[in-house]
Amino acid sequence: MRAEQDDAASALLDGLDLDTLLKALTRSRGYEASLRDPPGRRSWSDTIPTSLSFMQLEERVDQLARLLAVNHAQPGATVAILAPLGPEAIVAILASLRAGLSPLMLPLHGNELELLALVEASNAVMALGVGRVGPLRPLMVLRNLAVRAFGTRFVGGFGQDVPDGVAPLDALMASAGLHPLPEQSGRPVLQVVDALSMAGPLTVSERDVLGKSLEISRLLKPLASSRIVTTLVGGDLAALAAGPGMALLTGVELLPLGLFSLGDLQACVAGGRNVHLVLPGAMEPALARSRLAADPSLASVVLVHRPGDGRSLPALDRPDLAIVDIDVRSAAEIDISRR
Repeated sequence: MRAEQDDAASALLDGLDLDTLLKALTRSRGYEASLRDPPGRRSWSDTIPTSLSFMQLEERVDQLARLLAVNHAQPGATVAILAPLGPEAIVAILASLRAGLSPLMLPLHGNELELLALVEASNAVMALGVGRVGPLRPLMVLRNLAVRAFGTRFVGGFGQDVPDGVAPLDALMASAGLHPLPEQSGRPVLQVVDALSMAGPLTVSERDVLGKSLEISRLLKPLASSRIVTTLVGGDLAALAAGPGMALLTGVELLPLGLFSLGDLQACVAGGRNVHLVLPGAMEPALARSRLAADPSLASVVLVHRPGDGRSLPALDRPDLAIVDIDVRSAAEIDISRR
């Protein structure tokens, strides 16, 4: 049976990529919500919470892809991204791939020396980020890195708080529609970094991401009317597959929580829709003790266990709840199982 499932999954993924999925969702469900900011976002980023429909997401991805193409980078060149795994990072990843470039998700908590080593190892020619994430100032860091990593010739920032020397992406994207996209002979890879050891960059293909997303979605069976709420801010394979990969594969709305309080998390779950919650495995005991664990709208929980995390009690105890464990072996290798 397992061999038959693997064959069926392989056939389903043949010729499929993130761009194809987004365009298909835009045609069939263009006005429905694809990405939604958490209610408390403004408190940690100065950006008013908003949402993007599939049509709006497609438009922003296309605009940014054309803007990146103006730089005439070599096919497969690296674009470093310093942002939580929210709407800006997802737009940047999808736009980089559409422009024939390889996105590299940098860990937000890395210091400048660690990030510089990753940028230089990847030969990044462009860098994209956001103005503020709590006390962190990613765009200031990227500007400093670009001065030291001479190969990085373009730094762009989302939002209003864009410092001097950084291109304001939101303003520039609106006029980028006339720039042609380069022809592609093949899809570029994604690059990921281990958030604990800073090992990397390691490469994963879109097929790797979608294959793992398919594994997770088969265990959860999310309805199109449900919502994925992810608390993961990094961009390794586990985060990409359990968040944006599964959202695009299933057409389910994604709410990337980023930095949060318990109140913000409860607000994301409220509303009566089925919720598939993605959490670090270390947070399971806290969830088990909270009232949120008994919330009837909680349809499933995906727990991401990273090396060195201990499995501690109490564990979630709801027979009606689908619980999926993702064991992270490296930034590019994960194992998925259902309890």
